[in-house]
Amino acid sequence: MRWLLSLLLAGCATSPVYDNVPMTFRGDWVPQMQSCDTALKLVVERDRLVLKNGIDTQTFKDIDVCHSCVGGSKSDGIEIWLIPAFGTQRPSPFIVRLNADKVLGVARLGFKDDGLKQRFPLDEVPLKRCENRIPASGSP
Repeated sequence: MRWLLSLLLAGCATSPVYDNVPMTFRGDWVPQMQSCDTALKLVVERDRLVLKNGIDTQTFKDIDVCHSCVGGSKSDGIEIWLIPAFGTQRPSPFIVRLNADKVLGVARLGFKDDGLKQRFPLDEVPLKRCENRIPASGSP
């Protein structure tokens, strides 16, 4: 019995744990100076991030929701980071900063991958969240 408990605890210690992205941050994020109909956007979902630029899209999973990346243990929790591909063998290609620079409702992406930066020109561009729209049929 004791060995089983040790095995379970060891498994928990080595497996990454991913939080769901909070509801307040889910939706389409577009450059502040553009309308919500723009083709260039970041889509934040419960467990994935999608970059879009027209028909070019790329999806990222394994999202780490970091509530203390700014300030560590003294973090006020205002700025939250989303780190895609967390816990994989590759470094994260970008970081999403929600409430960036402690400005509520503003997001910024920081790209580490030059190819993504060219395909999706959103690097350090202030983004706003668009209100979710209900389709004309009334279904979600």
